[in-house]
Amino acid sequence: MYALSLFKEQRCNFYLLNGENNYDENFNENYSNLAVAKNKKETKAAFNKLTKKIVESPLRGSHKFFPIIEERDVIEAARFQIKDKKIDLVVIGTNGLSYTGRRNNISPIAEDIITKLKSSILVVPFEAHFKELNQIAVPTDYTNFSEGKLLQNTIGLVKSHKATTNFVYMAKKNDKLDKEQQWNKEALHDYFLDQPHLFHVEVNENFELAIEKIIDTNGVDLIVMPAKNLNLFEQILFRPKMQNIKYYFKTPFLVLH
Repeated sequence: MYALSLFKEQRCNFYLLNGENNYDENFNENYSNLAVAKNKKETKAAFNKLTKKIVESPLRGSHKFFPIIEERDVIEAARFQIKDKKIDLVVIGTNGLSYTGRRNNISPIAEDIITKLKSSILVVPFEAHFKELNQIAVPTDYTNFSEGKLLQNTIGLVKSHKATTNFVYMAKKNDKLDKEQQWNKEALHDYFLDQPHLFHVEVNENFELAIEKIIDTNGVDLIVMPAKNLNLFEQILFRPKMQNIKYYFKTPFLVLH
């Protein structure tokens, strides 16, 4: 429902994909064939129920919906559909729980989708509710020279919601930017010259705390990150050091390839 609200002013084709969940099977090797068959039947029934709920939602607007059930691994199924349908954006939901039940790790399937699919991906936590898109945060270390060009893909979204983009320099030490970093920062300014944007500095050993602070201080509605920035991803999303991080459950991430 978050995606429907986010793109309510546009006309989109939504392909609702249901694929095989090999992640559960890896943790349940003693499943009998009968149990697996029953699980597939229940999954399909739940998927059909979800599809019906979305189609009948008042948020459906002028969007079109196409349910797809694949009898193969969800990653492979998604790869095929991205290429076949020329998909612009993949939307996934996550509850922020690992298989151990600890509230500090994104689930394995969500991590694989982010790292293995060559598509922009919107990660929506279970507790996220769309209100408005006023403030967007972009964590950066200004080392990605193509970051500005990549972020141009968000200009349409920024314009349609009249949002302000906050570039947040993430660092563990209060060092000055080198020449390359300064050049990349100026390039970002040039790319967003006609759009409201701000630059912030957050120095903290724990990037999770820095993200929490910028979200709370600026009322951030969406985090946008280039997929190549693996160092930030490791600590912010995949393997944070802290437990029970608020943004894990309420703030969506848009990952750009």
